[in-house]
Amino acid sequence: MKKIFSILLTASLFMGLSTTVSATTDDDQADGLQLVVHANVEIDNQIEKAVEDADKLQENFLLEVGNLEAEEEIAALTNTYNVQLDKIIAEVYDVTLQTSNDAIAEAAEYGIEAECSWVLVEFADRSVWIDPIRVIGRN
Repeated sequence: MKKIFSILLTASLFMGLSTTVSATTDDDQADGLQLVVHANVEIDNQIEKAVEDADKLQENFLLEVGNLEAEEEIAALTNTYNVQLDKIIAEVYDVTLQTSNDAIAEAAEYGIEAECSWVLVEFADRSVWIDPIRVIGRN
């Protein structure tokens, strides 16, 4: 999953760069593009860590729930699992959205027009839209 996500993110980034930005960018626009690339790498790293954390949390949950018999214990463990998974997802969502927004605003100062390019990411047993950046043009 992580490799597929990384490949899709890289492909969408390069497709966006190659189709909307010419090879004759000036130094400022090159700096703006570099900001977008750096932000996407940072976002990818944050997503990858959160996916690993979510997968590990789910693995531990499944091992623990398999050893329980009482409904109340299973319900309590399930509630704890959901709260912890929600926390992992909310944190990566908020951090990556802020990273995207900051990079998009900063890239605009260099004449690069960019937007969030939402991708579906699997966190354990949940799918969430996360927001790498796609270059859409230059000013």
